[in-house]
Amino acid sequence: MGQRAAGLLIALGLLASCSSRPEELAIGLCDLSRDYGAYRNKSLAVRGVVYYGLRQTCQATCATRRWPSFVDLVADRDDAWNALAKIEQAVEREAKKGKRFEIWVTAHGTLNTQARRLAGGPCDEVGSHYFGYGHLGAFPAELVVTSFSDIQVIENADSPYDYADIYHGAL
Repeated sequence: MGQRAAGLLIALGLLASCSSRPEELAIGLCDLSRDYGAYRNKSLAVRGVVYYGLRQTCQATCATRRWPSFVDLVADRDDAWNALAKIEQAVEREAKKGKRFEIWVTAHGTLNTQARRLAGGPCDEVGSHYFGYGHLGAFPAELVVTSFSDIQVIENADSPYDYADIYHGAL
């Protein structure tokens, strides 16, 4: 990425930053996904990759399916989304040139989930049918976002995320 584009992304990231509130519980997405139900209705600061929700590839795996380490993101305040949309636009322009990126953020908000504590954790085949958020109800939880902070755009040639067509607004 050229210095000008990198500078733009950093500047946009700084515009979208905010400080964490003391009443929030800071947690990584992989830790959150171990037991969504334990965090139901709690104010959280969750770190992950913004790509059709908030995601993270975790070390843990399930025997028969993917470890469910993702949450849907829903808007509470437009100003937080507007700042992130500008970053997504800039990343999309660079991604159309064949580059791969990851947009890492800390999302602040309240977790909604119908998940309950599972004896076998997220790989529990019997009890893990708790999905119901996001597109086609495919997400196990949603974070009602009030703000984003610590936004970092990382160029990663091996990233599974292709931002070339993610932003659907005018470029």
